[in-house]
Amino acid sequence: MATLIVLRGNSGSGKSTVARVLQRELGAVWIEQDYFRRGILGETGNYSTLSVELIENAAALALAHGRTTVMDGMFNASKYSAAFGRLNAGHSGPNLFYAYELTLEETLRRHQTRPHKLADFGEKQMRGWYHGWDPLEGIVEQRIGAGETVEETVQRIVAEVHKQ
Repeated sequence: MATLIVLRGNSGSGKSTVARVLQRELGAVWIEQDYFRRGILGETGNYSTLSVELIENAAALALAHGRTTVMDGMFNASKYSAAFGRLNAGHSGPNLFYAYELTLEETLRRHQTRPHKLADFGEKQMRGWYHGWDPLEGIVEQRIGAGETVEETVQRIVAEVHKQ
């Protein structure tokens, strides 16, 4: 049965790294917020209604076709809570929501390990994007802390998927 896996967190937290491994381990569809917003729609600023709807509809379509789906992004709670609520209610399979709970200093430290991203944006932009803990409305999210490695996070999520 298809599983919905949502990874939320601030820039630099490690969401895409985990999502990439989960895609490979689970044969999942990977819906990366940045790719949809920047790559497909060419957006650079605030969240548009179009980007929220496109991402939600892409996930719903993949799930309807029986594909496990991993979504990763900042997914600002004020803009995405309703969309995730609809996905959660509309999908009869397992829905697993995770959110990174990291300090700004930790996300900045992690960003320094990504040379391909350092050229695109730096500390000033990350400080402007940082929201701290930003829980979704009406959805319980499992927290991922700074002490949990990528491998531990992947193992935890894969174990949860196989438990369903």
